[in-house]
Amino acid sequence: MKKKWVVALLAAVMVLNTGCKGSEIPAAEPEQIEETPGPTEAPAEEPEETVNEEEAPADEAVTGGGSPWIDSDLKENISDGMALSLKDDFHLYQNYDWLKDAQFPDGYAQYGAFTQVALDTEAKATALLQDDTLTGHDAELVRSLYNAILDWDARDAAGVSPIQASVDDIRSLSSIEEISEFICDPERSYGVPCFMSFYNSTNINDSNSYILMIGGEGFLLGDAAEYSQRTEMGDLYYEAQLYLAQEMLPKVGYTKDEAKAMFDSVIDLETKLAEVSLTTADMMSPDYYDKINNIYKPDEAWALAPAFPGEKLINAFGFGKAKEIMVPEPEWVKRLNEIYMDDNLEQLKNYMVVKYVESMSPFLDSSSYDVYVNMSNMLSGSEGRVSDESMAFDLVRSALTTPMDRAYLERYDATEAKKRITEICKNVASAYRDILAEEEWLSEETRAAAIEKLDNLKINAVYPDKWEDYSKMDLTGLSYFECNKVISDFSMKKNVELTNGKVDKEIWGFDILEANAYYSAVDNSINIIVGLLGEPFYYDGMSDEELMGGIGMVIGHEISHAFDTSGAQFDKDGNYAFWWTEEDYMAFMERAQKLIDHYNTLTVWEGQNVLGDNVQTEAIADIGGMKAMLTLAKGKDSFDYDKFFTSYAHIWAFIRTRETELQRIMQDSHPLPYMRTNVTVQQYQEFYDTYDIKEGDGMYLAPEERVAVW
Repeated sequence: MKKKWVVALLAAVMVLNTGCKGSEIPAAEPEQIEETPGPTEAPAEEPEETVNEEEAPADEAVTGGGSPWIDSDLKENISDGMALSLKDDFHLYQNYDWLKDAQFPDGYAQYGAFTQVALDTEAKATALLQDDTLTGHDAELVRSLYNAILDWDARDAAGVSPIQASVDDIRSLSSIEEISEFICDPERSYGVPCFMSFYNSTNINDSNSYILMIGGEGFLLGDAAEYSQRTEMGDLYYEAQLYLAQEMLPKVGYTKDEAKAMFDSVIDLETKLAEVSLTTADMMSPDYYDKINNIYKPDEAWALAPAFPGEKLINAFGFGKAKEIMVPEPEWVKRLNEIYMDDNLEQLKNYMVVKYVESMSPFLDSSSYDVYVNMSNMLSGSEGRVSDESMAFDLVRSALTTPMDRAYLERYDATEAKKRITEICKNVASAYRDILAEEEWLSEETRAAAIEKLDNLKINAVYPDKWEDYSKMDLTGLSYFECNKVISDFSMKKNVELTNGKVDKEIWGFDILEANAYYSAVDNSINIIVGLLGEPFYYDGMSDEELMGGIGMVIGHEISHAFDTSGAQFDKDGNYAFWWTEEDYMAFMERAQKLIDHYNTLTVWEGQNVLGDNVQTEAIADIGGMKAMLTLAKGKDSFDYDKFFTSYAHIWAFIRTRETELQRIMQDSHPLPYMRTNVTVQQYQEFYDTYDIKEGDGMYLAPEERVAVW
């Protein structure tokens, strides 16, 4: 299951930073099928033999040496005249023409079918945002923010003045007591990292209730593991973030040399915190929930860090009435307590200044935004930039999700799609019920509990029927920075009101315009949303096979997350509870370990293998989704398996920069796109029968080596 804290690579457009902000507990974060979305074309004809890629020159980054397939996500690995074989590399064969001809849009580090659907949605939403005739509160809100973002004259006139006073305030602090006074004043510290974040989130032990969670502010190097053993990814983060600091800090009164010293001071402080922090690998481990499920009474929580003003901080922001607090990383809190002292005064101030100024860079004047774009390109390997209109739309839907979604649905009706997707979801769930009923390795006790969980699966199709209330928000006449402040305060107030409260599961709480789909363990729901309903996933005139290879596979994937190594730890009501027999759970984990071991053998390029532990949940979901579709296919006359497998391969046609591919390998729970095709289809005999795959073919995997968990 994807954890919210795991997302480390800065995207082309950063979402609003709210300073002493909340960090939603990972279990409440819906599961995504793919993080950043993109198009496909017709397959190439099948020549007789496979291609042998040439080794990269010594002075270039290695991209070759993949086994058993080349990494065909990388544009540099695709060339004219490549010899292709369906039997040796199904993904490359089916997508070669598209992979060869596809180009990255400006500012994009990856492009594929998800991207194209997202761009279609963006085009329709942008037309809406630019329509001055639209009436209604939602339209007024999103249009006000959109126009404020694009008012470069006003932003350039303000320059960095919106943050200068806060930087000067931090510089003036002369004791740890003054730092405490500063961070505990919401007006003074707006936007500034206050060392500790806090947020009401769904309680994993009682999914009907909220609990206050406290945690850290994240790491400049993206992963706590990078501070003890720096990798190529860590070096990339270091250079990009240092560039941002050395370009931005001089704008607020520091020299480049001072910026470098301050940045390294922050890295040193983060190194101390990283020693006792969860790594990306920890967050992707099945025992993650055991590690974070630490519930304290407030006085017990603050006893972990008596030097840090934690209690005063949450009181200042309105969370002081919380009856219980979840502390995912108690040792991190204790380490913060050790650091929070006068001897480290300058280092603590550097931490606040550097991270504050860096986080605000995309929201200031055009020169600051230019620096931010350059930094983002360094991280992702992209070139150029997305259009200002695209940037503005992404920021609007991140900051004003509900008003943007409602305004979109007001213009583009999706009522019929909601009915159709709901029915498809029910059909796929029925197939999954057959899968569970036929699993020979399950005891009857566990089988009954699994089917009960499936029968209680909540289907959230296309859009919600209940929304959060934004009627009291007003952005009329405000600058972009002022809009940010109003939205931040509004969001914080809404979250404060949840303290000790009950969860309203009718409110989804995420962006339905994203080209994505989700499983949420804490309410046992699949979420198939309007933003993904485009070609090649779902469109008029699809054959059954194409629909099943597109949106059908997405739905099957999301249902499978209820039974992956993370989702399987939550019961039918979304509570973190054990519903297995011990024997069955051991068998389940043994099957998962076989999958992990298999992925560990796959080489992406020379010296870089897949990290099987990282991708286990998504791989289980991919393979489980395929089984659900093949189960449905058995009940259809004259089912065209070739059309189905081809349709599936097309949704995973992607091109990526090497930097983004590396980030995905190191920090993402999803297998690489070409493996999501090839490894998934390898698990099922229908694939072998359709294409006459035999031992010795590159796509062959012996029956005893196949790793389908379900």
